[in-house]
Amino acid sequence: MQGGRAWRWLRFLRRHKDALLHVHHTYLAADRYLVPLAHLAGQRAVVVTEHSSVGRAHSAGQKFLKGWERSRTDITVAVSHEVARRLTSEFEIPAELIELVPNGVAAPSTPAPGARERLRAAWGVPPASRVWLCVARLEPDKGVDLLLQAWRLVEAPRPKLVIVGDGQERAALEREAKEMELMADVHFVGAVPDARPLYHAADGFALCSRREGMPVTLLEAMAAGLPCVVSDVGGVEEASERGRCARVVPPEDARAFADAIVGLEHDRDTARALAERGSRRALGHFGEDRMVDAYEALYVRALRLAHQASAAGSTSVAA
Repeated sequence: MQGGRAWRWLRFLRRHKDALLHVHHTYLAADRYLVPLAHLAGQRAVVVTEHSSVGRAHSAGQKFLKGWERSRTDITVAVSHEVARRLTSEFEIPAELIELVPNGVAAPSTPAPGARERLRAAWGVPPASRVWLCVARLEPDKGVDLLLQAWRLVEAPRPKLVIVGDGQERAALEREAKEMELMADVHFVGAVPDARPLYHAADGFALCSRREGMPVTLLEAMAAGLPCVVSDVGGVEEASERGRCARVVPPEDARAFADAIVGLEHDRDTARALAERGSRRALGHFGEDRMVDAYEALYVRALRLAHQASAAGSTSVAA
């Protein structure tokens, strides 16, 4: 972190030191300086949520910094059992000091009349065609290049693949789709402010990630009642109830992914049953209200711990 930026953060945190600070890390080995700055600022309470199983302790110094961050954090949260496991195996954070709060999704709203047809027309989908949706950042970890390889292995006439999202890989992925002669079967939408209204226009959902924590787009697609095919990484096993609520395939296996898509396309009854189980799973176990309630309880606990530490004259209390 650059000195000027660190100083701005320090001043901001000092102005809000009586508030609770909730830090979200997108990688296990992400920047570790915000929590130490909060400690220097006298921040009242700190909660850290780890969202990804990506990242390793590449040095003793990095492991020390992570441990020091933990010692200045009131509560550490993981979004899946896999993320929690990696925190323990890579950074030696005791499992009993990690709280589990999976990501949550809201119940889907009822689409406006004609919305499905308008979206499909905008995507260039003929009325009788099938559509599979992928919602992901166009970055290497999301494996959209693998998804294109899988789509090429699906025999024509293929379903339309609609890819929603943007990122540093977009130009390369569009070029790859063109080289594979897939442009008639693949449509890149780009970034949208809210992807949830789009699920109702699709017939299935595909996510070919190389790494995940607890994929929110998978949970959203399940909640929307779509049959899902997804790579077995991160918290996918947990989200899918060990493959009962989504078709889970080995990571980095384009052929297995293509076969799963084709299997569900050919067996609509199985796809429908999978989608129904997925919807019940997403709304019953990963509901937004459940997540909010869990965090509210953790906030109360973190503030109570901070109060106890202040009363005892301590600078921090580990949960």
